[in-house]
Amino acid sequence: MIKSFGKAPEKEVINRSDQYQKGRFQNPVSTTAASLKDMPHVMGRYMRRKTEKAPTSAYKFEEANRDIINVLDKTGIYLNWLGHAAVLIHAGGKYFLLDPMLGERASPFQWMGPKRYAPSPIDPGKLPAIEAVVLSHDHYDHLDYPTILALKGKVKKFIVPVGVSSHLEHWGVPKENIIEKDWWESFEGDGYTFTAAPARHFSGRLFTRDNTLWCSWVLKFGESNIYFAGDSGYFDGYSEIGEKYGPFDMSLMPIGAYDPAWHDIHLNPEEAVEAFLQLQGGQFYPTHWGTFDLALHSWYEPIKWLNELADTHKIKTVTPAPGEWVHLFDNPTDKNWWRKYSSELSLK
Repeated sequence: MIKSFGKAPEKEVINRSDQYQKGRFQNPVSTTAASLKDMPHVMGRYMRRKTEKAPTSAYKFEEANRDIINVLDKTGIYLNWLGHAAVLIHAGGKYFLLDPMLGERASPFQWMGPKRYAPSPIDPGKLPAIEAVVLSHDHYDHLDYPTILALKGKVKKFIVPVGVSSHLEHWGVPKENIIEKDWWESFEGDGYTFTAAPARHFSGRLFTRDNTLWCSWVLKFGESNIYFAGDSGYFDGYSEIGEKYGPFDMSLMPIGAYDPAWHDIHLNPEEAVEAFLQLQGGQFYPTHWGTFDLALHSWYEPIKWLNELADTHKIKTVTPAPGEWVHLFDNPTDKNWWRKYSSELSLK
């Protein structure tokens, strides 16, 4: 078996979760992803689409290794979007890394599959010691085998949903370095508390489906409160999360890779804004866009749509380019930086 596929969890591990029913993990509401019968229609649309599939100008971001080695203000909280759903957080003098997909392809293979538009702004081998890596689920665009291999020797704890530890152990991460959590369970570390919360998605790596849990995360650093949605479709659970753990200072919300064929499992920007409002989300920090070609919309459509919605709803957005550090509360960024990479938008 190819190592990057991972390894299925033991039954006694996943049976402890209330979300594991009838031989698979379940969403809180009825959910379907694209089925095989949808594929001919989807492929037809894919072949006919006229939108920009990738940036048309030189797509290079400020290389972040210079800043990452410097000691940031230990009294503040800083975030750095590394592309897709990967976000590096500096808090209390420690580094935390969310969904570290820093590899070239969102695939089990290095020679095929969706390829990054540009290299990761941070080489995982140059990262400093990581207090904790937090995973939302085991899909290739969130849990990347080459990245884990590069990181595993410098990570103190991996904090993951139920069942995901089986992949990490298979790749050589010591069992004692892994913390598994079910929905509504928390892990308290030195200066932080992370709580797993529901999401509407699915899991699987090539030959498996729904045998590990998916989740979102509530990330508390002292009095500061951040929500990390991971990967999810819209459901009424956002209100419950907001009631239990909100209001938030900032919410990291996925806005890309949506399509009617798999509407239940990915938020589009309008749904993400609605979820954000229910969360009492604070500042809107968009993720899960602009890194891979995973849907039929243009590469820039999610952020363009979000900016329009933010103006309408008077929402404060934090839209850094990958590799750019922003402070949790003081983050002036150019929300239209992405326009210069598009031939369709650069002159408009």
